[in-house]
Amino acid sequence: MKKKTLCYVGAIAVVASVGCASYPAPTEHLASSMAAVRAAQETGAANVPKAQLYLKLAEEQTAQAKQLIEDGNNERADYMTLRAYNDATLAMAIARQHAARAQAEQATEANKSSPSHR
Repeated sequence: MKKKTLCYVGAIAVVASVGCASYPAPTEHLASSMAAVRAAQETGAANVPKAQLYLKLAEEQTAQAKQLIEDGNNERADYMTLRAYNDATLAMAIARQHAARAQAEQATEANKSSPSHR
């Protein structure tokens, strides 16, 4: 009887330790994705149609990740935060590229109309 009890206690300990070793909440990745979304918003991604799509995706994915964390689905939430971070970063890059092109076009126009180029 003592052997059986000891086996049951051992089995319960193993199950309990596995339950505690579940996937940790991706708080750092969530913070990174939220920061990337803010950075994309600040670079004007919402005003550039191509960037706006990726910004919207990143915002939605961040919200989904928060919900998944609340639901205890941390592994899936982690993947969602990574997607959100990458989409926000892409939105920011597209917005910056758009701004750089606009500045280049302005400089080109200014050069064309300058009296030294006539």
